Amino acid sequence: MKLIKQSFDKNSSGFTTLMPQDKEDLWQLYNLIQKNDEIKLQTTRNVAKNATKGASKQERKNVVLTINVEDIDYAPEDEVMRIRGKTTVANEFVPIQSYHTAEIQLNKSITVIKTEWDEINYDIVVKSCSIESKAEIGAIVFEEGVAHLCLVTDNLTVLRNKIEKSIPKKRRGDNSSHDKGLVKFYDLIISTMMRNFNLDNLKVIILASPGFLSSNLLSEIKGFAQKNDDKTIFKNISKFVTANCSTGYLQGLEEVLKDENIRKNLADTQFAQEVIIFEKFQKLLNDDDETAWYGPKECERAIQEGAVKQLLITDTLFRNNDIELRKHFISLVEQVKQQGGEVYIFSSLHDSGNQLDQLTGIAVILKYSMDLYSDDEE
Repeated sequence: MKLIKQSFDKNSSGFTTLMPQDKEDLWQLYNLIQKNDEIKLQTTRNVAKNATKGASKQERKNVVLTINVEDIDYAPEDEVMRIRGKTTVANEFVPIQSYHTAEIQLNKSITVIKTEWDEINYDIVVKSCSIESKAEIGAIVFEEGVAHLCLVTDNLTVLRNKIEKSIPKKRRGDNSSHDKGLVKFYDLIISTMMRNFNLDNLKVIILASPGFLSSNLLSEIKGFAQKNDDKTIFKNISKFVTANCSTGYLQGLEEVLKDENIRKNLADTQFAQEVIIFEKFQKLLNDDDETAWYGPKECERAIQEGAVKQLLITDTLFRNNDIELRKHFISLVEQVKQQGGEVYIFSSLHDSGNQLDQLTGIAVILKYSMDLYSDDEE
């Protein structure tokens, strides 16, 4: 994300002008923009051309819209985000209080105006504009005949491409057709990887498959680099790591990201830390030693007692249209930080964040055992 200008302080009104540069930035804007915020951006509209004597000819014009946000439409696989609402500023082409849907696009600036910039909003702007904080992982998860090429960031798992290719089956005493088909499959994966991955920007590229296929693919990648004198692959070959998983489909990626050896390569990414802390929470919950709890009431009681070692919370709770409820969860986060606890904000688009969402979206790991059941539940 490129920060163009801003004028706001925490817990006060103001604006920031940002330019999203990739899909990750759109996801950050999706978390930043809330209902009743104002958005100012340039877009195009059909306007009447020389509208005299009932003429109805129209032409496309560049216009600047200021919209009070009522609805946001965003899907991770898209490269645009749509915002709908009423205009708050009139111009010669657009009347005030008229409904419009506008697209936030990559490499086009947008101004976000809020009546109050809280702690979560402030952190989103700071982190999204820091290149160092956007560690990314490339992953190729595959088995014979099918491959999935993904990008994994702190907040998103994006499927960039899926490959399907028929490979002849092995025959007794003659595997030549199968082997040739497999080599062509590897070549297709490599060419697709080069189109979809920026190897220089990625920190790790995971090759994951059942059996020895991932090791074979790495050998093919090295062979491709030597044959074509590909300096990009030579320079980044140390980033490639192989891993074993039970399937070539996306479930295999979640398996791999929990692997201890892979985690060492991902140690500087926020995503890896979240996977580890969620597994720790699950283990403590299964141990039933009263140091792991989930649910708004239970977590709030633990925070009031100053007993929280680690707070796990999903970004879904901060996108709540109920402003008071959003402020309540922000207050809980700030209390834990003031008490010296750690806070992990999970993305609802990652598997661990999705699982936490199913457990009410908030959980805690305590410094010591406590019984947090409320009296009415008892």
